[in-house]
Amino acid sequence: MEEQHHLRIDRQTKSEKWLMPHIRPGCRVDYGVGRVLFAGEVAGFLNPMGEGISAGMESGYFAASAIMEHFDNPQMACEAYRQNTENLKSYM
Repeated sequence: MEEQHHLRIDRQTKSEKWLMPHIRPGCRVDYGVGRVLFAGEVAGFLNPMGEGISAGMESGYFAASAIMEHFDNPQMACEAYRQNTENLKSYM
């Protein structure tokens, strides 16, 4: 910005902070209890880049899909949800 647009910063009023240093590998994911499945940040799905809506939408979609497929069997729904979110969890 300085070279191409001649930006000059006189003073810094606020420093930017990222979540990445605060998210540790192996963080716990809580998939839910009984007939209740947790999604997004409540479940523990945290995007290391600090943007949470994508993880919330993706895990919410997988929770809804698992419930639709295994409505009468909560244990199977939770297991399907766990399997479908494996890539999301490993990305974190």
